[in-house]
Amino acid sequence: MPHNTELFGSDLSEPYSPWRGNVLLYGVAAIAVWIWRWNGDRPGQRPLLGRITYHGALLAVLALVLLLGTLQWDTLTLVSDSANWNLLQTLSQEAQAAGAPDIASSAYRPSGAFAIARRAEPHTAIPERPRLMLETYTVQPGDTTQSVAAGYGLEPTTIMWSNPEVEKAPDLLRVGQLLVILPLDGVYHTVEEGDTLESLAQKYKVEEEVITSCPYNTLPQDGTLAVGDSVIVPGGTKPYVQRTVTTYTGPVPETSGGSGRFRWPATGTISQYYWYGHRAIDIANGIGTAIVAADAGYVSFAGWTDIGYGYLVVVDHTNGYQTYYAHLSNIFVYEGQTVSSGEVLGAMGSTGYSTGPHLHFEIRYSGYPTNPLIHLP
Repeated sequence: MPHNTELFGSDLSEPYSPWRGNVLLYGVAAIAVWIWRWNGDRPGQRPLLGRITYHGALLAVLALVLLLGTLQWDTLTLVSDSANWNLLQTLSQEAQAAGAPDIASSAYRPSGAFAIARRAEPHTAIPERPRLMLETYTVQPGDTTQSVAAGYGLEPTTIMWSNPEVEKAPDLLRVGQLLVILPLDGVYHTVEEGDTLESLAQKYKVEEEVITSCPYNTLPQDGTLAVGDSVIVPGGTKPYVQRTVTTYTGPVPETSGGSGRFRWPATGTISQYYWYGHRAIDIANGIGTAIVAADAGYVSFAGWTDIGYGYLVVVDHTNGYQTYYAHLSNIFVYEGQTVSSGEVLGAMGSTGYSTGPHLHFEIRYSGYPTNPLIHLP
């Protein structure tokens, strides 16, 4: 039977097969049915879609990494065209002639050298700058030598050794008192007759060069010191001078012996601790707070003092210990009186050299002040 070329085309090399047309029709129908089912079961296809998306993204990232690895990176330059480059070279030559660095060579690097520009940082940390001269400070209510020194980053001894009045009573400041503040730790010495750089170095236990090299001192070329001038001795120290009061000299009561066990003499908060220039603790509270004997003994002093304590009571415990209770507003005992542990001696106040109501409390052994916190419970 001859082939119909109009129906099947001009290619008559193979006989007609109805199966070829059926396969194409069946394929189209299968795809249509698959799409119809896919659209009808979208919730069920979500896990599959998620996996396909995840793997596709992973392959894309991998392909990007491989692509970047095949690229040749050129140097990041500050000059992008020949006109600007010529201008920069001209400026560079002029700058070099004036003694400036070569800006052209710093703006361009040979190909293949990777350069990263420094990012501008607007938040610049400004370090704490040292003081370059002497300062003065007016004592405020509640100040202590320790708190003033801490405010300037100094040791309390520096405040003490820079102010003669404070040196006499370093724990007894007065409101309104003017203090000299050194720019560094040490001693502020007023030159007296016979003083030399060598004698000052020996007195304050430093090398002579420490004084002469101090940038805050203005010393004559020949090294002579004029009477009345002031000299800063960096790192210098002074010996501790203990204050004394005239105490009771009458007969000692027979029943006045202490136990050696001390109790807190007042309630309140510690406003200043024991340190080199403050051989005591300060207990702050309101005026009128009861002050009691820390141990049994007899009153060896009760009255006013002229060395900054204000109204003071001293109790001798007849076992080598004495306790001092200073800045009282009232005294309820008398010299020679026997007192028991916990007996009221007076009331808290702010008399003498004081910046606020508190009790200045000392425990001395054989006349030497010790740290009260060692003995208190």
